[in-house]
Amino acid sequence: MNVSVNEITATFINEVQGQLKEEREGNWVNANKHADEINKLANKLKKMGSTGESELINLANHQDPYVRLWAACNLDESAKEYAIKVLEELALHPNEDYGHKAQIHLDYNM
Repeated sequence: MNVSVNEITATFINEVQGQLKEEREGNWVNANKHADEINKLANKLKKMGSTGESELINLANHQDPYVRLWAACNLDESAKEYAIKVLEELALHPNEDYGHKAQIHLDYNM
């Protein structure tokens, strides 16, 4: 069954929201399940080539900073400079969990 880019995108956003909810409630097993699903969805988008990569870039512009964070962390080498820009913008909010996580990603993965 072929899944559309729009369906993957909607599921990606829902999984990010679910992951955040579970994390905030301290349900780490469920939070990690959502995280695994987010990464699988990002990989599906990457396998779609330029269409999927463009959608990850669109997700990195989403109004939800956690969606932006997950999308930027999953951008490939071809969009590394853009991913760094997004993460740097998020890191400008060090008192927010997403800002702290963005800084950690910049420090250890970029």
